Amino acid sequence: MPIESIKHDILIIGSGLAGLRAAVEIKRKYGDKLDVGVVSKVHLMRSHSIAAEGGTAAVLYPEEGDSLALHAWDTIKGSDFLADQDAVWTFVKLMP
Repeated sequence: MPIESIKHDILIIGSGLAGLRAAVEIKRKYGDKLDVGVVSKVHLMRSHSIAAEGGTAAVLYPEEGDSLALHAWDTIKGSDFLADQDAVWTFVKLMP
């Protein structure tokens, strides 16, 4: 049985916030002139960004127990400890 090839002008690897935003911007700018494909290892609605799994939140209510340390921990843990921890701390401090 032959293997079917799927061709795109641009292929985006990853369906998180950055990947989906890139796809939207390419389509907004180029419309039907470019065919864009998005490849994901998980169902599109289960990527970390879409499922709000850490890095897209902010510490807004520290008086209710939220903290920069907890937000940083959630973000780093959600990345399977692959995130640059200095970048995470900078992100967490600047988000609010």
